[in-house]
Amino acid sequence: MKKIFIITLTLALSGGAASAVQFGEMVDYPTAGTLARATYSINLKMQPVGGLLLGFNFGLFDRLNFGFAYGGDNIIGYGNPEWNPQPGFMAKYRIFDESYYGPGIALGFNNQGNGPYANNRYLTKSPGFYAVASKNYRFMGTLAFHGGANYSIEDRTNPDNTLNFFGGLEKSLNPELWLAAEYDMALNDNLEDQQYGEGYGYLNLGLRWLFNQKLMMEFDLRNILRNGPEGQESARVGRTVKISYYDAF
Repeated sequence: MKKIFIITLTLALSGGAASAVQFGEMVDYPTAGTLARATYSINLKMQPVGGLLLGFNFGLFDRLNFGFAYGGDNIIGYGNPEWNPQPGFMAKYRIFDESYYGPGIALGFNNQGNGPYANNRYLTKSPGFYAVASKNYRFMGTLAFHGGANYSIEDRTNPDNTLNFFGGLEKSLNPELWLAAEYDMALNDNLEDQQYGEGYGYLNLGLRWLFNQKLMMEFDLRNILRNGPEGQESARVGRTVKISYYDAF
């Protein structure tokens, strides 16, 4: 019986070809997936404190993507909006395509963090420079694993700012619904400063609905481990909603 189970599982996980759908990020952190040449995505993220973040990504080539984003907090609500100090810029180059045995590997840069900006950083730091590997398997749909390392340039004079590691997975429930989970070890955000990360890392979960391969809606729960000093905003579980539209030029 055990042998039959192993054979079944092996067959289910075989054929490690990449999924037809390649999401560019898990929840916050990137995957090795890229947009095809001459395609683009428009992304709107609604986040805590009335924040909005509007982004645009495009595939200059199949392997090379660029993008930018801009937004702020308190845009929806009372009082004055608090705009981010600068636009976010993204670039990603996929060095190796995914094969039957090996993962896709990409290098990139993204200086867009999440949440309010204060003390020379966002509530959760941007990835900065990163390398990421992704591997997809056929298992009751698609099961994708991702892992990588990054170095954020936010608050880079802080001695807490070091090389960081992240990982996660995505699972299709059917052709339209996906689950995503990611864990940011936050090694660059564990200084006991009574403001930000306390050493637990950031665990985020997402549920996606992909409609007609062009429109995606996603609901995320962020910082489930409550990585922050008690009573501070950084220790609270956050909720975000994303809407993305995909098309070609």
